[in-house]
Order: sequence, then C-alpha cells, then structure tokens
Amino acid sequence: MGDQSWESLAERTANRIRLLQADLADEDPDVRRAHVTDEVRDALSNLVPHDQEKFLEALESRFPAWESQGLVPRGNTGAEAPKPVAPTDLAEFNDAGFLIRQLQKLASDMSAEQRVRAAEELERSGISTGGAGGVSADAMDRLRAALELSPDSAVDLERTVHVMATVLEKVVSLDDIAWKNWKQMSETRRSRGRSGLAGMLGKYMVGDGDIGRSQVSDELEAFRRLTASLMLALSQSGQAAYKQIRKLHPDEIEAIIRNEKGSVLVSQDVRCWRRYRELTGAMDSAQIEAEVLRNLASWVNEWMSRQSR
Repeated sequence: MGDQSWESLAERTANRIRLLQADLADEDPDVRRAHVTDEVRDALSNLVPHDQEKFLEALESRFPAWESQGLVPRGNTGAEAPKPVAPTDLAEFNDAGFLIRQLQKLASDMSAEQRVRAAEELERSGISTGGAGGVSADAMDRLRAALELSPDSAVDLERTVHVMATVLEKVVSLDDIAWKNWKQMSETRRSRGRSGLAGMLGKYMVGDGDIGRSQVSDELEAFRRLTASLMLALSQSGQAAYKQIRKLHPDEIEAIIRNEKGSVLVSQDVRCWRRYRELTGAMDSAQIEAEVLRNLASWVNEWMSRQSR
C-alpha cells in the first residue's frame, strides 16, 4: 500500500474507535478494550510490516495520552518492554463525553472540598460551572442555614443568583429610602445615596482589594440597625404627636395660669380661655412636624446605639 493508503486507513480506524467508545460507553473497560484492540488488529492485517509502524504512529497521533509509550512496544531491546497503552485508553482520554460520565460517577463519593476544587479547575480551563468554583463549603453551609435547609440539601446555584439579585435590588432601594428619611429626621444631616451601597457591593463581588468582607458586613449591619430603628420609631409617633397636643390640655393651661399674677377682676376660666387662644394661634404645622421628627430621631438614635453595643 502507498502512503496515502495507510494514512487513510489510520484516519478511518480512528473514526471507528471514536464510534466504538461512544457506543460502548456504558460497557466494562475490558469489553471496550477488547473491541478496540480487535479493530486495530484488523486494520494491521491489511498492511505490510513496513507500513504497520507508520500506521500505529499515525493512529497514536490522533489519540495522544499522558506518558504514552505507544500502542505496542517498539523493537526488541532485550529488556522488559514498557507496558503498552491500549488504544481504548488513548481514545477514552480524548473523549469528552466519557470523561464527563466518569466524573459524574465519582461525584457522589467526592467531598464538598473536592467538588469545589474540581469546579475551580474546570473554570480555569474555560469550562463554565455557573460560578460554583468560587463557592466554598463554608459559604454553602451558611447559605443553607440562612434558608433553613438541611445540611445535605442540593442548592441550585442559578436560582440562588436570581434570588440574590432580586434581594439586592430590594435592599439597595430600601437602603436609599431609609437614609433619605433619616437625613430628613436627624439634625446631623448624614447623607447617603443609593449608589453607595450598590457600588460597594459590586466592587466586593468583582474582587476589589479595597473592599473587604468586614466592610460589607458593617455596612449591611448599619442598614439593618437603621431600618429596624425607623420601624420601631413608628410605634412612638402617636406619643410624639401627643406630646405637642398636650400643651393645649386644660390641666397644662391651668397650671400655667396658677403660676402667673393676674387681675382679680378676671376669672380663672377667662384667663385660661385667653391663654388657650394664644397657644392655638401661635401653632404652626411646620413647627409641630419638626418637633415630632426631633422626638422620633431621638428614639432612633437611642435604639441604634443599643443595637451596636
């Protein structure tokens, strides 16, 4: 046979070996090895000895393997020949489907740490695992605990990302509302904007070295304390409003009149009525609102201080 003949035969044999690997993927390795070896022997029987060496080299080049010593031992040196690498082994190393199935079989016996390492290696080779490579076992345990899941629950990472994106949208929006209201209530006028929290979290998630985990935790804790304190302050809004209206209570006005010198010709009831008219005439809605907000801000400050201890 000419060069073109043994080269063509090598190409056809390689294709048949790949098909055999796919067809026999679920068979025992020894069964696959026997079928592939028979295929190679049949091809060799059609070649003269001189072309057989070229054929085997061409076939091996289509199935490169780690530390391969060839499909069959080369020559006879008198020493013990290295164990040949079977064609089926070479083919399996180059069959992505076979390797994936083998990994799936091993996965059930792999520890959480081994799975993370495997996912990281796949990520490095350009095979996306949906971000699983960056999730440690401790982080997954914390997530399960937060969601009240059993320790062995399988978490769908894609769904988790969708849920976390929605939660972050709501948290960032609520953070903006909370700090704007606190700015209005508080005399300190501490200003915060929506872009602050979102920007910081974004930098942390892309690996910005200037943003650490403790900084993220502190910022979210400040958000929690503020929103909780604002909600608690709502329960005091009635008391804050009553404190302003209390100034008009008859008992309060009478106490003021008793401590003032007045004409003996004017009765106490008349004097109380006149004082009531004075107080109501001096009332201003903006002033009352400011007083109520000051009282609420005082409670918010107190509750936030308590939570930070």
